[in-house]
Parts: sequence; C-alpha cells; structure tokens
Amino acid sequence: MKNLTFIALVIFSLSSCKKDFSSNSSQGLSLAEFNSKFSIPTQSFNGVAGTAFTITGAKGIKLDFPANAFLDAIGNPVSGNVKLTLKEVLTKRDILLSGKFTESNGQLLVSGGEFQILALQNGQLLRLNPAATVNINVPTTLSTAPMDLFEFKPTAASDSTWMLNQKARVFTTPAYYQFSLPNFGWVNCDYFYSNPNPKTTVTAGPIYAGVIPSIKEQRAYLIFDNFNNVIGLPFVMAVNKHQSYLNSLPIGMAGKLVIISVDMNDKIYFGATSFTVSADLNLNIPVSLATQSTIDNYLNNL
Repeated sequence: MKNLTFIALVIFSLSSCKKDFSSNSSQGLSLAEFNSKFSIPTQSFNGVAGTAFTITGAKGIKLDFPANAFLDAIGNPVSGNVKLTLKEVLTKRDILLSGKFTESNGQLLVSGGEFQILALQNGQLLRLNPAATVNINVPTTLSTAPMDLFEFKPTAASDSTWMLNQKARVFTTPAYYQFSLPNFGWVNCDYFYSNPNPKTTVTAGPIYAGVIPSIKEQRAYLIFDNFNNVIGLPFVMAVNKHQSYLNSLPIGMAGKLVIISVDMNDKIYFGATSFTVSADLNLNIPVSLATQSTIDNYLNNL
C-alpha cells in the first residue's frame, strides 16, 4: 500500500488468493477515502530564520526556535521566511496511523509521544544549525514515566527503525517531557520495555468470507493493552503468515490484532480481534469490506 497511510511495512501480494472479484467493487471504503480520512494531519507554521519564534501544535507539542536555527543543504546560514511542518503522535490511534511503530531493531518500546518536524524554504528542506538549541515540550499525554530520546533512522541494512540518541536527555515535569531537538525528522520519547516472562513468536493471517478477493496488499499490527506500544507484523514467506520477530513477545501480554488489506479495486478490508500471548500463538481472524464508520469506531475505542 504505497499510498496507505496506516503504516510503512513490507508490501505483500497474495498471489495464492488472486481470484476474480468484482461483485462488491462499488461497496465499502476506498483507498482514497481511507487516506483522506485516516492520516496524521500535517500542520504548517511560518517563521523568520533570523529571529526567535515559537510554534505550538494542535495537540500541545511546543517548539522554541532561537534566531539563526536553520542551515541550507550545504550548510550556509538561512535568512528570511521559513516554513515548518509538524505531525503530532500522542495516542495509540496516532501511532497506528503514523506508521512509526514502537520498536527498535525488534525490541519493544514504550512511547511517551512522537512527532515529525521539518523546515523548508522555497520548497527545499533545511538543516538544523548544530549551534542552535531548540527547546521542545511534549505533553505527558501517553505517560509520565522517565523517557529516553529516539530518532527514526536507517540501519546498516538500509531499513529504518527508532535509534536511541545516547547523548540526549529527557526531563520530566508533571505536564511535559522537555529536551533539545537533536535533528529535523521523526523524534520519539521512549524507553525499552522489559518483561521477565518467557518470550514466544506470534503469527497471524486473515480469513475472507465467501469469494476470496484479489488482494494486492495486506498488513497486520499488534496493539498492546497495558502499555503504549503498537508494532507491525511483517509477512514472512517461509511460514506464509504475518509473523513477529522470533521469540520477542512476552507470554501473558494482552492486546489486539488488526489486519488491513486492499483489493485490486482499491477497496479496504478490515478485521480485528483481542488476544493474550501464549506459546507459539497463531491468530486467524475474519476480514471483510470496511466502512469508514467501522474503522472510526474501532480506532476511537483503542
């Protein structure tokens, strides 16, 4: 789903399930409608590079920019008007819709809030001046536990994941997490989740009622109940199922599985179920054509 804003996981083509499917092509939620309704809003702000200014997002994330905080692509100081864009991720719903899941190289994270901040001038991305200190306040909406700072970066394998910034320090007040912006891009207040229970692997797959639709893309997600964590389950060809990282999930954890699919007519399919992790848990859930209200109701009750 290159245009599906729920997540940015692997694209999976169900070649074994490709049957003609047109009888319901005019029903249900379309991919375009899904993207229009279910995406993290991009908020825009204006500032002047040579002066100090503050922006505050709709959900309360506040960024204080000093004068001369911006550099162009080759490192020259920027003057004049600049544009800032901000995406705020402060609920489990937001995490699911953002595609920036709470795990780092397969290790579970507990999130205190994520955001993406970008700066542009004349349509060109700007860099943060390393000599400038941009103070950030992230509301303690998700948690008040002590946090570390993570950035979403590529790994040696060219994939991307949340990477711990070992130099950054996050200070906690009753209302905010406070820290200095390390770079423009995606930033996350997190800590590594620790659970002494034995670990296992979870697999999952959809069950389509009636005529199996021609599915071109499909994704699966686990949303845990008792802490702020949402992860994606990649599709693993060797087992022909969506699968967690091997022996990564603690037995006894409760949560919800969500599967989203898109058929050849760009119609959305949706299914969800609750679960408790047990040894070698396999989940097969009914998936059917989705409506906006179906997905809305589910997301609103996370």
